[in-house]
Amino acid sequence: MPTTYTDQFFVMDPGNPPANGTALTTGPISYIDQDNNGYISPSGNDSAGGLDITSVWVGDTITVVMNGVTKTITGVTFYRSGGPAIFTPTDGTILQDATFVSSSYVTKSTQIAVTKFGPPCFTPGTMIRTPSGARAVESLRPGDLVVTRDHGAQPLRWCGSRTVSGLGRFAPIRFAPGALGNSRALLVSPQHRMLLGGWRAELLFGQDEVLVAARHLVDGDRVQVQPVAEVTYLHLLFDRHEIIEAEGALSESFHPGDAILAGDAELRAELLALFPELAQVGGRTAWPTARCVLRAHEARLLARAA
Repeated sequence: MPTTYTDQFFVMDPGNPPANGTALTTGPISYIDQDNNGYISPSGNDSAGGLDITSVWVGDTITVVMNGVTKTITGVTFYRSGGPAIFTPTDGTILQDATFVSSSYVTKSTQIAVTKFGPPCFTPGTMIRTPSGARAVESLRPGDLVVTRDHGAQPLRWCGSRTVSGLGRFAPIRFAPGALGNSRALLVSPQHRMLLGGWRAELLFGQDEVLVAARHLVDGDRVQVQPVAEVTYLHLLFDRHEIIEAEGALSESFHPGDAILAGDAELRAELLALFPELAQVGGRTAWPTARCVLRAHEARLLARAA
């Protein structure tokens, strides 16, 4: 059975590059491993963006200017039947619109493992709304102010991260631009909860707004599972559960629930040092969620009503 993977790309061929100064626009694209052998190759009817792949050039590089910074990116170039060549990074770079400078290219077409797709880091580059404007989440530190939906600017109490396999149950969920009001593609963990609202939520659950785990929102179109070899999940914790903006989409801050605290001893120890009351059942229940949280069957009901 074919497997679809979603990644980022530029339309360009490092072996036949555009002129220095050419503007490059990034976007999402779907790769299909037709025979599900774990590789994208010129054989087996694998495709990119709906077009059959005819060559795979692993190890091409491009040098571009992104956000005023000159950067060399290593990746793979796909030649496609009836369409332009496309370049996708394999070194973890999160693409943004850029200006082309130069390139280098390999001379032998091979194949590429699907585990090379997707940024190996989850959130670096994800922009979080703060009083001073949007900031990359990896730049935030305890004490920094973040704009919350309910309580205005609030200081961060703790920032944490975990690196895990990006396959199976830990594979990130990708929201295409505009799927939930996000201006750019947004990746979150499967259990990360997103804020939904409107008359359907009020009619079905008596709530103006509800929280739904990302994995319950997967539709195979604008919201997809994006397997990667490795993923780093970053957590932002406040004095209470908050609703914040990531790439313009509303989602939850980190919530130190029982399942999370029980699943990682190191994480548990770090959080208990900050919030010792969490060691007690009463302390944990004193951390209510910012909104009602829908169960899987409730999320499906809401999706069908949409």
